Amino acid sequence: MTQETKTPAPLTVLATARTTLREVPFDEVRAILAGESGAGKWAWAPGYPFDGTLGGAKLVLRMVTADAYRPGFGLYQIVDGESGLAIGDVGFHAAPDAAGEVEIGYGLIEAFRGRGLATEVVEALLAWTFEQPGVTAVLAETDEDHLPSRRVLEKNGFAFLGSDGETRNYAKRREPGS
Repeated sequence: MTQETKTPAPLTVLATARTTLREVPFDEVRAILAGESGAGKWAWAPGYPFDGTLGGAKLVLRMVTADAYRPGFGLYQIVDGESGLAIGDVGFHAAPDAAGEVEIGYGLIEAFRGRGLATEVVEALLAWTFEQPGVTAVLAETDEDHLPSRRVLEKNGFAFLGSDGETRNYAKRREPGS
């Protein structure tokens, strides 16, 4: 009798002009949550991982544990094209829901902010996301007073949906016919 082995789906890698977005494998997600250094497996810039990385890793682990993970809809490290170091991350809070909506989050270590990298990274993730079947909209939220994050969303064509005074909500809908 043979035991059936489930082969993991290939991890998604996306390229931008200055970065590579590398979907983080599940064993590395667990290592990040365990506080293990990336030495020997992946290289991190000083200041990485940060609190948002840990939150994203927890979301991926929950998806995998609940058997709700959909290939590509995980956590991606943002790898600087010059240094080869992880300088931030971008990813999904969950796989698309029944309405085809999916929420993203992103962050960069401070030394790499203000260069347009987050805008570039979100643009690449949006392009990939809208190529996926069934995706109708990408959602995002940011703190009311976080102007740089708001600008990233606005530059990428997100529409402002409203604010509760602390958090601003945005959405980008799939273009008709695409």
